[in-house]
Amino acid sequence: MSRFTQGTYEVINKKKYVGDGNPRYLSSWELHLFRFLDRNTHIIQWGSENVVIPYYSNADGRNRRYMVDIFVKYRNKDGDIVKELIEVKPYAQTIPPTQSGKKKKSTYLKELYTYQVNMDKWKEAQKFARKRKMEFRILTEKNLFRQ
Repeated sequence: MSRFTQGTYEVINKKKYVGDGNPRYLSSWELHLFRFLDRNTHIIQWGSENVVIPYYSNADGRNRRYMVDIFVKYRNKDGDIVKELIEVKPYAQTIPPTQSGKKKKSTYLKELYTYQVNMDKWKEAQKFARKRKMEFRILTEKNLFRQ
């Protein structure tokens, strides 16, 4: 049994959703964001894992494909239309891991690998977005659940 909330989100505003069928969420954080995007009147379009960016992984020396969590097109407070690519991640995966005395070496190495993969993906996502006059943003629990 998984300790993460996973499933398929039933899209309410189907005209706004870009994609085939209903999107799968891999965390309660993604589910939270899907609900927000689907119900927010400023959102013009949104999709899940429908933008694929090729990147080179320095962690294992291979060419890979990065499926960005969210594509969103919305009208901002000034009335301008903005396009963004959004990645949803735990804050701990956005900062370099530390090797403490209690942490197993294997855990530290896994965290280091994950961090390097994320850095490689996000570097290419920033280039990809900039080239297309889009923004790339990483949302963590610190952004998603601010009061």
